[in-house]
Amino acid sequence: MCCVTQELSLSSKQLRSMVRQALADLRHQAEEAAGAVEELRFRYRREVQEWNSQNNELPDLQGNIKVFCRCRGFSAGKSCLDAASEQELLVHGKGSMKKFLFDKVYPSSTSQEEIFEGALPIITSCVSGYRVCILAYGQSGSGKTYTMTGTKDKPGVNIRSIRELLHVCKGKENYTFNLKISMLEIYNDTLYDLLSVNPNNPLEIRSQGRSISVPGLTHVEVKTEEDILNAMDMVDKNRKIGSTNTESSRSHLLLTLTLEGRDSASGGSSSGTLTLCDLAGPKHFSKTEATGQSRVEAAAINKSLTSLRQVFSALKSNALHVPFRNSKLTHLLQPCLSGDAKCLVLVNVNPDGKHMVETLSTLQFGSALRQIALGKTAQHISPTKNKADKQH
Repeated sequence: MCCVTQELSLSSKQLRSMVRQALADLRHQAEEAAGAVEELRFRYRREVQEWNSQNNELPDLQGNIKVFCRCRGFSAGKSCLDAASEQELLVHGKGSMKKFLFDKVYPSSTSQEEIFEGALPIITSCVSGYRVCILAYGQSGSGKTYTMTGTKDKPGVNIRSIRELLHVCKGKENYTFNLKISMLEIYNDTLYDLLSVNPNNPLEIRSQGRSISVPGLTHVEVKTEEDILNAMDMVDKNRKIGSTNTESSRSHLLLTLTLEGRDSASGGSSSGTLTLCDLAGPKHFSKTEATGQSRVEAAAINKSLTSLRQVFSALKSNALHVPFRNSKLTHLLQPCLSGDAKCLVLVNVNPDGKHMVETLSTLQFGSALRQIALGKTAQHISPTKNKADKQH
């Protein structure tokens, strides 16, 4: 009986050992598979980038603003929006239907990954020395902040862009890159540094010719995933949002990534920037019942958005004077909206029929932007240490 008990005990130990080993093997295989999948995704994105680069060469030369439209998810009732094709959005009203054209239309079912994949070619072009800007525009509650910031489980364009740029920079042979980020909030037409230890101290814009700078702005070097998360945590703590609606921003947010590259073989260099802007939505006093400070905030937001519309209108008509200095927002965006930059506008709309007026206004504004040409894009590179920028 004793021998049987010992044999059973031994068999039990062996079984547990075998199970532990099997689980360890499975975990190892899962990790290897996850790594392989990530590598395939990276290769796929690189192929897509190269393909799009070739096929979009002429539009890039013309410098046209690209406009994508994203419909927010909607489950309560019937949607008033219908993505008829990849470039066409239909709006169904009472006895009428209107059509709007965009470079890309994303229905409500679109994932964060799909949005990022669509914007990827223009995002990664900053590695090659281009100045790039992505603006998220739309009414409050249309999903702008979800698109740009996202959630921990479903990150948006901001975090995905930094991750991708880190990956791309590490994989570029003979090149070393320095990637830094800054975070500016525009609240009541005043600038605040969201990465500063004193985020409540206002900053000013300094202009010198076409060059724009913000003295005292914090620039944080990013090397790892942890650096990204730490920076975003600080922004979340310091950014101003409505006390009665944590999803309604009271300010504009500009995240700027600066990439300085150096070719170790030739001594050449590159300087690219990526500006990611989450615009506050226009405020309607009758709907928000804004009073006191809320009314002041709403007025400041509306004024800056009006200034942005005026800038786009002047660019569209090729006006001799473009009123960039009418607001802090447009003044900061001047390098992104003039000359040699690439610009993508992510128009966000709410499919709920009760927001029809705001939705139509957003769509009319967004679709008209496709007709604006900023000028020829240019790479900010020096083939050798002494050569100037190269025109593309």
